[in-house]
Amino acid sequence: MKNEVPDFVRHFETLKRTLPRKVAGMAVNRFKSSFDKQGFMDRSFRAWEPRKGGGGGATLVQTGNLRDSIKIDSATMRQVSISNDAPYANIHNEGGVVKIPVTSKMRKYFWYMFKATGEGKWKGMAMTKKTHFIFRMPKRQFMGESADLMNRIDREFESQISRVMKTFK
Repeated sequence: MKNEVPDFVRHFETLKRTLPRKVAGMAVNRFKSSFDKQGFMDRSFRAWEPRKGGGGGATLVQTGNLRDSIKIDSATMRQVSISNDAPYANIHNEGGVVKIPVTSKMRKYFWYMFKATGEGKWKGMAMTKKTHFIFRMPKRQFMGESADLMNRIDREFESQISRVMKTFK
């Protein structure tokens, strides 16, 4: 009986083709899970600052568009790139200062809300002399470097390589 030499090259090519997409999928799933967990997992879990004022429900999940905009840009053996093309993604992920101009349409809305609710805050906003509203958006990271994700990716690589090596025994 003759021992066949394993086809290492074929197995390596299969890993080169499949692992980057698998890793990219792991990253996308991890980033999307931030919305369910209401925080980001790096070395430890960092919960998001809760939203002030308005409405119940989960933070950053009004329509689901921000979560659903997380996409795989590219996936190669050298680099996996994940992005979010929602125009407001960066300010939510990084935090920062937002400056919103006060328009006549906004003032009409504030008057409407004052008449509908009788709440003084709406009257104050309708009558403000300010030309801009400025507020600080807290950092609510949902994407980025994650030591925990990198550890999971390392374990996945080891698992896939071990699986292939077992076929050679």
